[in-house]
Amino acid sequence: MYKIIADNNEINAYNVSMWLIEYKNSILNERKTLGDYYDGKNEIIKQNAVQGRPNYSINVNMAKYITDVATGYTFGKPASYSIGLDEYKKVFDAVLKINKINHADELDYHLGGDMSAYGIAYQLIYADKNEDSPVKFKRLEPTKTFMVSDNSIEENILCAVYFHDYIENRNHKTRVYVWDEVYIYIFDGFSNSINFTAKKKHCMGQIPVIQSLNNDDGYGDFQMVLGLLDSLNLMISNNTDDLQSISNAILAVTGGKLGKEEINQINQYKVANLPIGASMQWVIKNSNIEGVLGQIRHLLNFIFQISMVPDLSDDAFAGNLSGVAMQFKMWGIDQLWTSKVRKYKSCLYKRVQMILRILGMDENLAEEFQINFYRNLPENMAQDYEIAKNLSGILSLKTILKNLSVVEDVEAEYKAIKEERCFPKKGGGGQS
Repeated sequence: MYKIIADNNEINAYNVSMWLIEYKNSILNERKTLGDYYDGKNEIIKQNAVQGRPNYSINVNMAKYITDVATGYTFGKPASYSIGLDEYKKVFDAVLKINKINHADELDYHLGGDMSAYGIAYQLIYADKNEDSPVKFKRLEPTKTFMVSDNSIEENILCAVYFHDYIENRNHKTRVYVWDEVYIYIFDGFSNSINFTAKKKHCMGQIPVIQSLNNDDGYGDFQMVLGLLDSLNLMISNNTDDLQSISNAILAVTGGKLGKEEINQINQYKVANLPIGASMQWVIKNSNIEGVLGQIRHLLNFIFQISMVPDLSDDAFAGNLSGVAMQFKMWGIDQLWTSKVRKYKSCLYKRVQMILRILGMDENLAEEFQINFYRNLPENMAQDYEIAKNLSGILSLKTILKNLSVVEDVEAEYKAIKEERCFPKKGGGGQS
């Protein structure tokens, strides 16, 4: 569950208060839990630990590994923008300028991390009377943001809600912002008890908060393996307890008795002078190290398999696999990539629409933009060469450039190639 379904569509203090309560009761705890797993703060529950014995809680933060790998693979290389017709160049340049000023690449990467960890991300687009940029982007924290939809079969989005706590005159207060397609509403109060404060129009033409789902169900990348992550942490913690218990083993003496002075001498000289018939031996817990390591390997394999994120420590990634074998190895994370790109690309088109609207341009021109994502893999110049050579004469130059890993700005590269062909450098072999 990632949104609230409302029976009453009116935006007022009572309804917003009820939505806040429902969100905190049914959604917030799960999002906080996912955030704790990413931060490595999730609790490791160990039962019946004997007092005075080793009791380690070791968190192997695989949740962060999964999110960082999946996010880096999808958003590590910035999305590229291009436009089909030269007559829209002014519009294209205006959007790229806004993106650059707002550090859109960095924002996209951060939102991709939210999608991976929480299964969802939010960004606010708003107009700002600023000489630097009339359009601003802002990430909204998933633990403080949610959408409200109506109870129809389409579950149409009614509004977006963002709340935060602050201190005023030593009192803890809550401020709530609600956006629908026309207005922004502001409520103030204490916790869930709020009052209407202000209402004003915005100029976006749609809800200015863009919701980005990680997949159709709004699940995070490690959400389905939380039990496996708990088992892995517990297994490693218990194994560390056992190893520490061996180092703290008990020395048992039979057939005799050692006083404090004798024990001190043994510790000092490492020699024991025992009575005839007496013996000493260590009392330790038998540990099946191979069995423990095997179980840890099984857990890791299940985690990688279900999360669809590859094990980058695998020897197969040393570079000695064929291209086909490597593609098969990366098949799982490619499915994640496809889902993430499909979801986030639609969000970028919404962002372009709102940028154009604020700039006073035709927002329908957003459809003329082509937005491309690239898998963040080590650059393969040989593969790029084969693509360019095999597709030349079959596909357009722009299409070929979009599929080359070394090309970051398709339009700029296309323009540079055209200029070189029209005005070849002296001594070069360019054609006019």
